[in-house]
Formats: sequence, structure tokens, C-alpha cells
Amino acid sequence: MDSYSTDFSMDRLILGVDNIRCDVRLSPTFCKATATLAALLIERKTGIWTGSEKKQLNTLAREQESYRQLYGQIMSDAVNKARAAKEIQVDFLAQIAILRMVHDEIRKQYDILISHCKATIRQSDLTRNDDHKAALKQKENLAHVLQNREAVQQEVGLSLCGYFREIRGTDIREMREAVFGQDLPFLFDLLTNPIVHTDNPFNDRFMIEEYDICLGRRVEDPDRYEMTLNLMRSIFGFLYMEETAAISWSLDRRRREISAGELPENGKTKNFQLQRLDRWIKCPENIDLLLNRNLAKKKYRSLKREKADKETLRSHRLKMKHQQLLMDYFFRQFSRTGLMERITASFEMQPLYRDYCPPLVPLQILQYLIDPKSRKLVRNRLKRLKQLYGKTFRLWPLNRKVVQMERMGTRHKKQYLVRFLRAFCRYHRDLCCFNVYLKAAERINLVTDKKILALSKANHTLYEFLLPNEQEMGERPIMNHTIIKADLRGSTDITHQMNERGLNPASYFSLNFFDPITEILSEYDAHKVFIEGDAIILSIFEQENTPSGWYSVARACGMAINMLMIINRYNKKSREYQLPILELGIGICHRTAAPTFLFDGDNRIMISPAINKADRLAGCHKSVRQIIRKNTSPFNLFVFQEVSDEEAEKTADDLFLRYNVNGIELNEAGFRKLAQEIDLKQFYGDIPDLQLEKVHLFTGKFPTQSGRYQRLVLREADVPTVNPKDLSQLHFTHRKYYEVCTSPALYKETKHLL
Repeated sequence: MDSYSTDFSMDRLILGVDNIRCDVRLSPTFCKATATLAALLIERKTGIWTGSEKKQLNTLAREQESYRQLYGQIMSDAVNKARAAKEIQVDFLAQIAILRMVHDEIRKQYDILISHCKATIRQSDLTRNDDHKAALKQKENLAHVLQNREAVQQEVGLSLCGYFREIRGTDIREMREAVFGQDLPFLFDLLTNPIVHTDNPFNDRFMIEEYDICLGRRVEDPDRYEMTLNLMRSIFGFLYMEETAAISWSLDRRRREISAGELPENGKTKNFQLQRLDRWIKCPENIDLLLNRNLAKKKYRSLKREKADKETLRSHRLKMKHQQLLMDYFFRQFSRTGLMERITASFEMQPLYRDYCPPLVPLQILQYLIDPKSRKLVRNRLKRLKQLYGKTFRLWPLNRKVVQMERMGTRHKKQYLVRFLRAFCRYHRDLCCFNVYLKAAERINLVTDKKILALSKANHTLYEFLLPNEQEMGERPIMNHTIIKADLRGSTDITHQMNERGLNPASYFSLNFFDPITEILSEYDAHKVFIEGDAIILSIFEQENTPSGWYSVARACGMAINMLMIINRYNKKSREYQLPILELGIGICHRTAAPTFLFDGDNRIMISPAINKADRLAGCHKSVRQIIRKNTSPFNLFVFQEVSDEEAEKTADDLFLRYNVNGIELNEAGFRKLAQEIDLKQFYGDIPDLQLEKVHLFTGKFPTQSGRYQRLVLREADVPTVNPKDLSQLHFTHRKYYEVCTSPALYKETKHLL
């Protein structure tokens, strides 16, 4: 059984100046673009243009494309602001605020169009134009606009939200998931929720057109929304469900029913039970799972054609048997309450109701089909209104439907029941989502008044979601920084060999190492600190109030991986021409403080303890490399402790032995920072294909400076105490080390985690 949750809260956000709502300022450019686009969409839908139709359509095409880009930039700012505040509810606030602004703007633009139509009529009357046809057309336009207001507003709202879905389904989704994990399905579903854009979610026409149902509204109607929901809760509460390989259930033959009114008296317990039942009811897919035997039969035939094993076929037959039992139970309950007759009538009337509405409403047609007493009232009403509408309303189609319903078999009615239940579950889900949205929207104050803006900003209670060009400019102080140290292995020997052969080692290092790395610095927002012989030191800064750049560790890891890829690419070429092979050791150190700088003339020189630490992490001990001559594992970094734990505790120096050949080591503070930057998924276990046991891996994605997403895989391992002579293991310490992995096989093994 699937479960749908609408758990949502903004209770951790700071209240605005009125101490009731959250103050939100949305990008003025984005709000203006929303107004323009909403107005153009309304004009296109109504066919009433305030300017040249051709010109307006060209403007609409341009606005649609730019609007998508603006929304993407606003949402990026929202995710970055949420990340800066370490509070996902900031992102929720932006999404609800934008939807609220769109909702308000559509209604405002519709009022403007109505005013335009009225002004055109007044102007025509004042000029005493003899063109009566034109005057009549203008009045017809006004009537058309007034009559179709709700339908047009709904369609325009869904169109604007359709642009949002397009953008959120691409880069924004990846960005949000990289930082916070999976987005709330409820927020994404709001963008396709028709109820959000209608003024009356219980309107008959709206419910039929959008949800394929027509519910009663009178106190005595058994198919009122509340009554139907209580019955659904009662039935779902009666069913005992359990999740197994195949979902099973049992029917209590002693009619041990739990109705909504008979739930536990304790308030918390009762609410918990209702929430659990509602989460099942909000999933229309559960109706097919429980009752749709036709789908199950198709699946069974498919399994037989595929020659499935006997146990699978037997399990599927048992499922169909359970579905039959459940279908009978549902049908009895709905028939017993009088709902089945109304459900049948609601579907039978749908092909006909437009012929009678107006002057009637759909519920009157439904009553005509099921209640003989109401037929005389309907006939008399249609006779009275015949002249007003200028046509005769024939009743024989309705009378034929009455006869068809009397002759309808149980099988057909059960099909209608499944159709109704699917539709009701969808309507219930959307209505619940709308109510949650409505409560959240009421807690938002969309601030445009300059005085309120200034007051809220001064009190640090204003949430702003702006475009890049609207952000306040200026030099941002550095908060923290990450250092990358890449050290070439055996550079002295390589230089000697190349000199012996009359080759130029300086140009070799430059073309194969330093120059290619320089080309990718901007992609990771990295800067050169300095080059010292056979090594390069890079830095990535994080500055205040620029959360879009707060990925210094993730980008440092991505930069390091790319550096090794560059070396491997050039090594292939070097092998062809018998040139020396380059090997690297890379260390990454994060420090939660700004570095210090001194100046040598115009040259700024950076000073930071992270440089020394990164140098240690990038190192490789000769004695260790002599012992580990041939590394066949997918890992390129191993860290050992040669002294006792007591000696290691006495000093802050790095006393570890390292094997780091084409490896990347990240310090522990850097790993903790990385876990704050992106959403890391864990893997702990064996990987038989790689002959690995009890390996602890982490994986996640981060955005580069250009917006491209790159995946990382890291390994956490315990530091063992070893005999330095042969590296024989004595015992494991409590210390950890972290390797940024580069093996394609490890990336393949962890792909499923994302």
C-alpha cells in the first residue's frame, strides 16, 4: 500500500514585523514579469486583446521563454538562502510565496481586463457611435469575461505553474536534492493541483471536468464529501493491511468495523489513526491495487505469456481472489449507505448534463435520474425557462438513462465504483494539499511597501528572493577556505632522465600538468596560491552572503578528481612516445576561518595552517611505497600509524605513514564540511565484484561554477597501528581517514544510492 504524506511546516521561520506572518520580498522583476505574462495568457484565453493581436502574441512568446529563466534564478537563490540558513523551510517559504503571488496576480490582471471591457463600453456610449453591432460585441465580450472568469483563471494558473514544473524538473531539482535530499512531493504536486486556482473547489462543473466526480452538498445527501470520506476511513480502518513481498490483507468476517466515530477517544491516538488512514486514501494507485481485477487479469495473462514460475502465478491468482473479496465488500458497504445509486447516476449523466446546465445544475440532473419525486420539479422548471433560453429541453434522453440504470448489472456498477474511488482519492489528496497550502499562504506577508521593507530589513526579519542583478553588490568577507595541494611524485628522477635524453623537463611539466590545470580553475572557482617546483597549491574561498559559492570542499574534491583525469589523459600520450609517466599525490584541507594575507608589492601572499596540513596529506612515504610496490585495489590512499596511541595523543603533529599514489586525501574537518554542503548517501558493506569487505562509502552531487553537476564518492576508513618494517597490522585505532575515490567501478557500485 502506497502512502501519501502532506506533512509540511514553516514553524521554524522568523515572524515579520506584525508578529503574525513571515515578511517576504520577491524579485520586483519577477513579479512584473508574472503580471505581464498572466495578462497576455488571459487575453489569449478569452480572445479579447487590449492591443494588436499579432503584437501581443509575439510578446507572449518572448515572455514565456524569459519567464522560465527568471523562475530558475529565483529558485536557485531560494535554495542558496536555505542552505546559508541551514534551514530547508526557507526554501519552502519561497515556493509557497511564489504560488501565492501568482494566485493574487492572476486575479488582479483579470480585474484589469474587466475594467478595460467596461471602459471600452463607456467610451463607445459617450461617442454615440451608430455602429450598434460593435457596441453589442463589446457587451458580449464583457459578459463572456464575467461568465468564464473561474475557468480562465484556473487555466492561466496551471499554465504558469507548468513553466515552474519544467524548470524544477531539471537543474533546480538536482540542486535541491544535492543540498537537502529529496524534495517534498506535496510541493511539486501543488503545481498541477487545479483546486489551487479555483475559488470554489466544491463547484459541480469544476469537480466533473477536473475530477470526474459529482458529490452532493445537501445535509441529507449520502455522497457529501465528509460522509464519503468517513465511509472510506471506516473501510480502510476495517481492512488489516501488512507490507510483505506481496501485499496481503484479511477480511474480518465478524464485521469488526472501525468507523471514524469509533476511533480511540484519546485525541492524539485518534489523530494518528486518521492521518494513517488518510495517507492511504490519498493514493489513487491503492484503489487499483486493492480492487482493479481487470488490471490484475491483464498482468496475469502477461505473466503466463512470459512463462513465469508456478509460485508467481499462484501468488497472482491469490491476489485476484483477494481483490474479488474486497470488491464485494466495498460494493456492499457503498450499496448499504445508498451511495452506489448516486455514483452510478453521476457517471450516467455526464454525457448529457451540458445540454441542461444552465439553467439547471448537475446535481439536479442527478436527482432526476434517481428520485421520481424530483422529476416533476425539473420538468416544470425547464418549461418555465424555455422562452428565456429560446430552446426546448427534451427529456427523453434523461428518461432513457433512468431505464438503463434500472437494467444495469452489478458488474457495470462495480466498474463505476472503481472509477469513482480513484477519482475521489485524487480529489481528497488535492483538497488536503490545497488546505495545507492555504494555511501556509496565510502566514506570508508579501511586502512591497517601502516603509515595511525598511523596518523588516532593519529588524532582520525579511526574507528576500531576488535575481542575481538585484542582489546587493560589494566585497564579501571570507568566512573559510579550502586548500588543495597537488604534489608530483619522483619529479627529481623525471627531470634527471629527461636531461639525460636531451629533453626539456620544464616544458613537459608545463604542458602536461600546470597549463591544463589552469584551464579548469574557473569551473571550480579555484585560485592559484603559488607553484613550488613540482607542486601546485590552490585555494577556494567561501564569502559571506554568497551561499551559491558555499561548496568549497565539494568543488575542491571535484577539482582534484579532474586533475588526476588530466594526468591520466596525458600519460596515455606519453607512453606512446616513451616519455616519463606522471604520478600525483593530492591533499585537501578545509579550515573554518579566513586566511591571512601579506603583500609583497602588489602581490598578495596567503598564509594559512591549511597549507601545511594539505602538504602532509599529499605526501607519500618512500618506505611505505617500497613495501606496497603493486597496488591492485580500487583505492589509491592508505594511512598507517607507526607509534602507539599514547605517543600519538601527546602531540598535534601528523605522525602517520601514507601511501598516496594518484590518491586524494581529505582532512576530517573537510569531510564534516562536505556533509553540510551536499546530501551524502551512505553505503556500508561488501562489494564482492571488487573483492572488498566492510567498506564504508559516501556519495553525493554538487554544482560546479557553471551549473554542471558532478558526483563524488568518498571512502571512510580506520587508521591501523602497524609495524613500520613490513606494515603488518597490530590493531585499529579510533582515528579515521577519508579518500576521494576515482575508481569508475566504485562510482558504478554507488550509483543506485542517488
